[in-house]
Amino acid sequence: MKSPAVPNTLRVSCRADDFRTAGSANELGDLLAKADARGDPTTVIGQGSNVVLRARLPGLVVQPRIRGLVFERLDERRWRLVAGAGETWQEAVRASLGRGIGGLENLTLIPGSVGAAPVQNIGAYGRELAQVLESVTVVDRERHRLATLSANECAFRYRDSRFKDDGAQRYVIVYVSLVLGVLCANASYPDIRRELGSMGAAAGHGSVAEAVARVRRRKLPDPRRIGNVGSFFKNPRLTAAQLDALRGLVDVDAYVDGDRFKVPAARLVDRAGWKGARQGAVQVWPRQPLVLVNHGGASGREVLAMAQCVRDDVAAKYGVQLELEPAVKGVD
Repeated sequence: MKSPAVPNTLRVSCRADDFRTAGSANELGDLLAKADARGDPTTVIGQGSNVVLRARLPGLVVQPRIRGLVFERLDERRWRLVAGAGETWQEAVRASLGRGIGGLENLTLIPGSVGAAPVQNIGAYGRELAQVLESVTVVDRERHRLATLSANECAFRYRDSRFKDDGAQRYVIVYVSLVLGVLCANASYPDIRRELGSMGAAAGHGSVAEAVARVRRRKLPDPRRIGNVGSFFKNPRLTAAQLDALRGLVDVDAYVDGDRFKVPAARLVDRAGWKGARQGAVQVWPRQPLVLVNHGGASGREVLAMAQCVRDDVAAKYGVQLELEPAVKGVD
C-alpha cells in the first residue's frame, strides 16, 4: 500500500510512514504516547505552511485538528481569544476583526494553523504574535499530561521560540490563548503607510488589515495557486560593526532591534542578482525575493539546493549569512 502524502504549501512530494489526524487534545496525547512507547520518530505538522519537506517522514506524522474559537470579555478594552491548534490562523484574525477587536490586523493573510503560529512567533509589518499571546496549552510528552506555558515560558525571539529548540520534541501545542484589544493599530511600515494613503484611510484596525492584505496580495504568491512557504530567509541581525562593513558594499536600510540592527534580507538577495532567478521548477519570486516558489514538480531537495545557492552568493558578496525561516524535516 502506498504511504500517505504529507500536506504542505510548498507542494513538494513527501510520504509519511504513518499519517494520523487528532481531533482532540486527548487523542493527540494518546497517539504521541503510543509512538513514544514504541520508540518511533514522530513529526507534528499543521498545514505545512512553514516547512520544507524531504522525500519521506519516518515514523508517525500527526496533524492536530483541534477546533474552536472562544472569545471572553475581560474588561472594557480587553478580550481573551482561546483558539484550537487546528483552526486556520486567518480564521482567528477574521473572527476577531469581525467583532471589532484589534491586535491581529498586521498578521492577516499569514497562512498556516493556529498551533503553528507560536512555534515561529509569526510576525509581519511591525507586529509579532508574542505581543498578544498570553499562554499556550500543550501536550507535555515528557510528563504525559497537558500543561500551560506562559508567554515568558515560550521564550519568544525573532521568528523563533522554545518550540524550535529545547521544547521541539517535548511540547505539542493544542490551544493558544491571546489577549486582544489593547494594542493600537500599527502603521509604522512604509508600505502600509503608503497603502493607507492610497486608500484615503486613517490607521484603524480594519483599515490596517485591509492595507496589509492589499500589500501581501500584490507582493506574495498565493500558496493555493503557486507552491511556497512565504519568506524563506530571516532578516539578518547585525552588530554596528557588521552593519558598517555591509554598508561599505551595498546601500541598505537598518532598524534597531535590541542591541543589534535588523536589515532586510530581500535587499541583499535582490542586489546579489537573484530576483526572478530560476533553476528547474524552483524560482526566486520576481515580486519578493525572500520567497522561493515551486512551479510544479520540484522536490524538497531541489528547493533547498536553490536556497543554498542564494545563501552562498550573498555570503560571498556581502559577508552576511542568511538563515532559513522554514523548518526542514524528513529524509531523502
